[in-house]
Amino acid sequence: MVHRSKLSLVSVTALGLIAAACGGGGTVSNASPRISSVPQQSVAGGTALTLDLADYTTDREGTTVTYAVTSGGGSFAGSTYSNTFDTMGTYTVAFTATDGDKTTTGSFEVRVTSADFAVVKQDNNGLHLLDTATNAFVTIAASTLAPAMATGLADGRLVYQLGNPSQLWIFDPMTRQTTRLRPNSTGAVMYRAKTSDGKIVFTDGPSTDMAVCIYNPTTGVTRELDQGAIVTFTTEVNADDLVFYEVGTSGQADVYYYDPANDNTVAVGAGATDEQIQAVLPNGACVFTRVGTGGEADLFYYRVGTGLVEIGADVSALDTRHKTYNAYGGDSQVVFTALNGTDREIYSWNPANGQTTTIASGADQVYDGIGAGDEVVYHTVVSSTEHDVYFYDLDDATAATVRNGSDVNTVLAVTSDGSTAWAILGRSGSTDDMLAVSLVSSPATQTWGAGSAVATTVGVLTNGDVVGEAADGTELCAFDVSAGTWNTPITGAGLSLEGNGLDAGDFVYTVTATSQVDLSMWDASGTTSVTVSNTTGDDAFAARTENGTLLFTRVVAGNTNTDLFVWNGTAETRLTEEDSASLLHDHTVLGQYAGSR
Repeated sequence: MVHRSKLSLVSVTALGLIAAACGGGGTVSNASPRISSVPQQSVAGGTALTLDLADYTTDREGTTVTYAVTSGGGSFAGSTYSNTFDTMGTYTVAFTATDGDKTTTGSFEVRVTSADFAVVKQDNNGLHLLDTATNAFVTIAASTLAPAMATGLADGRLVYQLGNPSQLWIFDPMTRQTTRLRPNSTGAVMYRAKTSDGKIVFTDGPSTDMAVCIYNPTTGVTRELDQGAIVTFTTEVNADDLVFYEVGTSGQADVYYYDPANDNTVAVGAGATDEQIQAVLPNGACVFTRVGTGGEADLFYYRVGTGLVEIGADVSALDTRHKTYNAYGGDSQVVFTALNGTDREIYSWNPANGQTTTIASGADQVYDGIGAGDEVVYHTVVSSTEHDVYFYDLDDATAATVRNGSDVNTVLAVTSDGSTAWAILGRSGSTDDMLAVSLVSSPATQTWGAGSAVATTVGVLTNGDVVGEAADGTELCAFDVSAGTWNTPITGAGLSLEGNGLDAGDFVYTVTATSQVDLSMWDASGTTSVTVSNTTGDDAFAARTENGTLLFTRVVAGNTNTDLFVWNGTAETRLTEEDSASLLHDHTVLGQYAGSR
């Protein structure tokens, strides 16, 4: 038998060993930090993501944990990760967490949901997206076929063409994948229009017999709507996403619409003579022409729920006259010209009551433009040496003379700041003058008298201001539509308006100095010009971005290629250099768009 005292000693010894183990003795190893699942993060493009990983990390011993990025970019300050990602897309960030002894690895995904893109062509075969918030590039295509931008979609996808006959492609910056539409086609696949939710209308085949198709990038499904579209093919998408299009029958076109919501096609105009789409109106209607019995072009209006109505049918004198669509008003009024012998007369038709109103008749009247407040501007051809300008307001029937002089007055632009509309005129009687005339019942005229003949074209800025130029490049002058005055002219050599500047009323222009072309910007708020670039090498303006920067190209001294630069209002940054093969390339900005998802 076992002696009691020995039994007690064994028990005490065992309990001591257990207590030592539970008390943190050196026989138990340190545990690694534990990382729980980190949910996917979302952030808008150009915005820094910050994420505290301490919320997802525990250490059994309570030791301070340190973090480090192993891939995916960014950095840690303590346990907080931060990074601004290049552009739209999904990124994986890998990191480590260590307690000084042991290390655990973890990762999480970040979804960048939006971007403002500039589409950049490299040489004549490369295509890239430039994120104008981060100045990061994404390569789309590099081929032997010339690329061209078709359109950008609201979800960020880019639609582009390659080659001739054209291939039609879609690039998704979220997945970085490209999709070719109708890859087995032996004809031209060409972009035609898009719906508000990003469906693509395109044609496929020879110009004498094209298929009309619609593609849904979300589902990847193509639906063929019709066959037989001919070279005069036109398509328009209205505010309700109805796709109006033409198909040929015996060499003449008929008009149909396709409703994506109901997946059905409806005949709009299927007469025995040629019909051609002219426009879709704010109320969703479509305007098209039809060849009448006397060979004239008649105008028709079609709206779902209303049906087909002939425009101007309430005026019998218009029955046999050739009619030309001009424009539409804010309430979908249709402005059109009707030929009366050798004279043109201008009318408006109101779909609300079906009534036609005479705007100008009795002489040769020529439509020139329409203002934001529905002011129809036109001129009367009195003779070969006299053209007089008038306007008529569709909303309140206000009519007034813009200018009646014994010379030829030419309407260069119709513009507005949303309050007062203005017509900008040039005139043969004084070629050094450019006039701004308010479109009100008693018009006021503001004159810019240049030191030489003014150009026959003007630039209209996004805020409605107008920039006029001297034809010889020695002057620029801006008309402030809100103030109703011409600014002090800018003088120099090689002056030419290039585009909108950074803020409302700003504009970029070229100036020649010591035989090179430089860029400057008129700062409207400061009423002064600032230099964008006067570095050695010719500069060319490319675009004003939605992120408040200016893109331009320059032939860098010693090179012959055009590199791309960005100016943020104070300094420039060169965006393109020689590539990994030490080759230099030309760069051209094809367009811009914004996308989010």
